[in-house]
Amino acid sequence: MTTKKINAKTTRTNLMTWLNADGRRGRRIETLSWGRLARIYNSRSATPAVRRAIEREARKCGYTPSTILHLNAW
Repeated sequence: MTTKKINAKTTRTNLMTWLNADGRRGRRIETLSWGRLARIYNSRSATPAVRRAIEREARKCGYTPSTILHLNAW
């Protein structure tokens, strides 16, 4: 008989922490597609801090936030 060990303590991370976490290829906010960032921006769970971070990333890439997010809204 085999047993499976399950970690019952799952921690919920907020969206800001998740976006700024390092993934395999760098920070997630830098590696996600603009379509995915637009969906996160327009979601109900996005806080003002998350929206500001996405806007900051758009400005860092040389785009106006409204243009890049509206063009890529799915």
